[in-house]
Amino acid sequence: MTINRESLLDKIRALMSKTVDNGCTEAEALSALDKARAMMDAYEVSEDDLRLSKEEKAVLRAEPAGTRDPHGIKRSLATPVAKFCDCKVWRNGEKGLTFCGLKSDAQFATWLLDNLASFVQCELVGHLSGCLAPKGERRFVINGFVAGFASRVSERIKALCQQSAVVASSNSRALVLVKSTAVADKLKELNIHLGKGRRSGRRLNGASYQAGKSAGDRADRKSTRLNSSHANIS
Repeated sequence: MTINRESLLDKIRALMSKTVDNGCTEAEALSALDKARAMMDAYEVSEDDLRLSKEEKAVLRAEPAGTRDPHGIKRSLATPVAKFCDCKVWRNGEKGLTFCGLKSDAQFATWLLDNLASFVQCELVGHLSGCLAPKGERRFVINGFVAGFASRVSERIKALCQQSAVVASSNSRALVLVKSTAVADKLKELNIHLGKGRRSGRRLNGASYQAGKSAGDRADRKSTRLNSSHANIS
């Protein structure tokens, strides 16, 4: 028997809405939740599936006005974070970074970027403590550390995405298609055409670059609290 997936999702949503707050007894609520969970397991339905539908539209989520980006940390991390969160991102002049994706993805992207940026700055303080480089060279030290961190995080995200693609079920691949279609439709609606990012031509300190890559290995679940429905960077 062929299952209409949208009808299935609606059925699970309806079961999960049967709560005590909505007038059900505790026994009724627990029974409905148990059936909903059983259906989710049997048909490989994730919580993300329940939040999405083919009609859901992508949104834009921009940084608040006046947001600072010391040393271009967020700018360096924005592209890998967007990839990790199934979004597109661009820099809108002085207005800062803008993510385009489904609402939950765009929210997670901005949250993750903020947490990673804070982590880098804390690690950078430690790296610069006791640094004997003259003032004119410290900029290259900072540039190297930030670039090394961004490079390592990008490598880890790429590996994670490749791993996810290998084990992806037909349902998860369909979910990715829903997301990418919604993002593409939003960009088309706004007549936004994104090109490839340009490589930075900034001078870097090689030793600091390697130190930044080592810090990128430490940006794990503990340091960034990646406890969402997205897979963890590992």
